[in-house]
Amino acid sequence: MGFYRSHKKFLLFLVSQTVSQMGSAMTGLAVVIWAYSSTGQVMASSLLAVCSTLPYLIVSLFGGAAADHMNKKKIMLVCDVAAAAGSLILLMCASFQVLALWVLCVVNGINGLMNAFQGPAFQVSVTLLLEKEDYAKAGGLQSALGAVSGMLSPILAAALLGFGGLQLVLAADLATFAFAFFILLLFIRIPDCAGEGAGTGSDGLGNSIKTAASYLRGQKSILLLLVMYSVLEFLGAISFDSMYSPLLLARTGNNEAVVGIVSSVAAAGGLCASLWMSLAKQPAGKLRIMFGGSVMCLSGILLFGMGRSLAWWCIVVFIGCFGSPVYQTYQTVLLRERVPVSMQGRIFSLQGMITSGLTPLGCLAGAALADYIFEPYMRDAEAVPEILVRLVGYGDGAGMGLMFLLAGAAGIVVCILVSRNPGIRGLEDENQEKRRG
Repeated sequence: MGFYRSHKKFLLFLVSQTVSQMGSAMTGLAVVIWAYSSTGQVMASSLLAVCSTLPYLIVSLFGGAAADHMNKKKIMLVCDVAAAAGSLILLMCASFQVLALWVLCVVNGINGLMNAFQGPAFQVSVTLLLEKEDYAKAGGLQSALGAVSGMLSPILAAALLGFGGLQLVLAADLATFAFAFFILLLFIRIPDCAGEGAGTGSDGLGNSIKTAASYLRGQKSILLLLVMYSVLEFLGAISFDSMYSPLLLARTGNNEAVVGIVSSVAAAGGLCASLWMSLAKQPAGKLRIMFGGSVMCLSGILLFGMGRSLAWWCIVVFIGCFGSPVYQTYQTVLLRERVPVSMQGRIFSLQGMITSGLTPLGCLAGAALADYIFEPYMRDAEAVPEILVRLVGYGDGAGMGLMFLLAGAAGIVVCILVSRNPGIRGLEDENQEKRRG
């Protein structure tokens, strides 16, 4: 508990930002519901996602460069004001009954732009507010708060929608923006870092991105960590993210209750891992823990595809969702420890770009492969090799199960290969030398 007593300002900062993110998530869900109910078209919600993601992808590297060279607190405050202005516009439009899909698209685009700057600034701020020995505990706490936010935001959004409509959700979102803004403005001081205030023009930001590229070429171990992250993100998107619910529904005769139960267990697994990391003592061997978490997550994906009962799915999804935040937290910890603070904004923005770009691409690829290749192939028991029938069965859902199995196995192979790389092992050796020093 010493960490929590000695880092009250950091905890206030983290909680306030989480509350603001919860408000944004509530609005995101509410506007998707409004768009679909108003148009009757799935394309409307897809368009909203594109309008949010595309600006983020275009400017995220510039956002990371800005976070490295400009005042982090000012960046977050400006982004909060811009995002709040977007929510206020939606509230006024909804109140006067002139809300239209194009307005939602514009506001989502603005939010995507703001996220490209706010996300890296927040990540670098976390590094500056803490000592190295606190990174893992803070990462676990961040994951735990994110898990709680992920569970509460849809419940609260649905309740507010039912009670007061879209206007009430937007009003609540504005309240969360105001809370985070004034906490940051009045109570939080973020230390300066080397390079702040330099290279803030367009030429400077462009050169800053080139500097980051040169840095990665010279730091093969950091680059390899990001490559592994990219591969695992894509494998997770092509399997779990795109086919989790369809697989369960296909194998249970569209039993929605099974999806709900397994989803709850998955959330519990992630929350338990996050609480463990936030409460446990700082462990040695961060690299081993990172790879252990990744293998747990990938094993969960592999075994999930082999499941044909509720008990099996609950067990393996708990294992996989326990491992996921462990891997992500300790991968982030290693980046915080090994990447210079003056470079972290660009590196974290690159990581955000990877997630934002590969996740929808993987989901589309997974859906196409399942519908047109794997599911048709696995429907005929006589044409399928016996070993595949033993592993994943046949008929509806078997093709998706095979994709889960292959994605999990491929990811484990990638982790093993990366873990054997001398440069990666050197990351742990360098950290140990620093601790001995």
